[in-house]
Amino acid sequence: MLKAHVETLDQERHELGPDYQDHGMLFCWQDGRPPHPDTITRRFKKLAAAAGLPEIDLHDVRHSYATAGRDAKIDWKALSQRIGHADVAFTMKQYVQTDLEADRQVANTLAELIIGGSLTSFEIVGTTREDQAAAVDGRAREAG
Repeated sequence: MLKAHVETLDQERHELGPDYQDHGMLFCWQDGRPPHPDTITRRFKKLAAAAGLPEIDLHDVRHSYATAGRDAKIDWKALSQRIGHADVAFTMKQYVQTDLEADRQVANTLAELIIGGSLTSFEIVGTTREDQAAAVDGRAREAG
């Protein structure tokens, strides 16, 4: 399908000759001019509705694309370049939603540590602060 589209562009470029405004774009008007962004957004919404997809902003597709790339373990630098960013940190900060499963795993691990007793605190009655600190230090060495 993409090859056929490129062939159509080449044909239009040839037919219009010097009147063709070549901006190097894949999607453009027949004379090569780029369409207005609102035109693309309206077309996207129509196509999505016709396909029975939920309503989503076209820009949100970038977020989904970046998140899918992250989930597939795609190299961050390559992903950042693919969506047109020069800065990998910007891509990570702006376009990648929190990995909910990783967040859940962190919460569960910390809960297990706290509830399971690894991070419990205790009070030693009838001793000085120095004795308490030494007791805690001794228990830490035994556990470690």
